[in-house]
Amino acid sequence: MNAGHARPGATAIRRAAILVLLVAGLIVGSSLPSWATFADEATVGTTVETGTVAPPTNLTAGWTCAPTTTTITLNWAHSTSARVSGYRLRVHFGGGAYQDQAPLGPGAVTWTGTTNRANVTNYTMTFTVWTLTDYGWSAESAHTERIVC
Repeated sequence: MNAGHARPGATAIRRAAILVLLVAGLIVGSSLPSWATFADEATVGTTVETGTVAPPTNLTAGWTCAPTTTTITLNWAHSTSARVSGYRLRVHFGGGAYQDQAPLGPGAVTWTGTTNRANVTNYTMTFTVWTLTDYGWSAESAHTERIVC
């Protein structure tokens, strides 16, 4: 036998013994409870605000009745909401019926239109103005007084 060298069988036995001890250590070590404790707390307040869209204010209606037509002019104050993309006028005919007019730009504060006088005579005609935003939200103003000829 050479000096400083172990027997071939002894090396395999030593390796097997080391492997058994390592595996046993892993099994026993993983089954022991942890001594770490956590006692720190943190409280975080969460506030979620929902946005609102302000409708146009100070909506007024003026009209002139002719024998067969009625000319109506609406005036309002801008919405105070951010990112207003325009305004939409809605004509209400009573009983839940309405008709939307073409949208107006964000700088609009007045509108004039002419209708058949029979519409004013035969229906309860009022108007509202809607604020439109570039993110899809809208808000409706109060109704005007009834248009009567």
